[in-house]
Amino acid sequence: MAGPSGMVREASRRRLLEFVELVYACLSVAAGVALLLSIGPVAHAANQTSERILGAALLAFGMGAVAVARDPVRNRALLQVEIVFTALCTLSLVWRLLADGSQERTWLLLVPLVVGTALLVWLYPASGPGQKGKG
Repeated sequence: MAGPSGMVREASRRRLLEFVELVYACLSVAAGVALLLSIGPVAHAANQTSERILGAALLAFGMGAVAVARDPVRNRALLQVEIVFTALCTLSLVWRLLADGSQERTWLLLVPLVVGTALLVWLYPASGPGQKGKG
């Protein structure tokens, strides 16, 4: 059983995870809507079908992030998929930047993806109340 300081620390981590998940949800929904409706910088995308499919996926991830924010322990599987998706997006952008050269806007996306992936991994909840270790 964790002492009072351990419980406070765990509660703080959970609140931070809830906040990160709500930000993730908002950003996913915003990007998903932009891609689905072809607005903003993606309005003239060469392959709008792919853009819309990605938009649908981002909307689904936004909904999953809300579920994780509400109950992180119960929805650890959703969080695992989020972590893998965000990490793969990050790796894809790094690959593109290295292969295609510097593209200023792409570099801007890389920072929140790297930070977000690291936060999601760091804040991954323990197995359950009073249990040590990760899922």
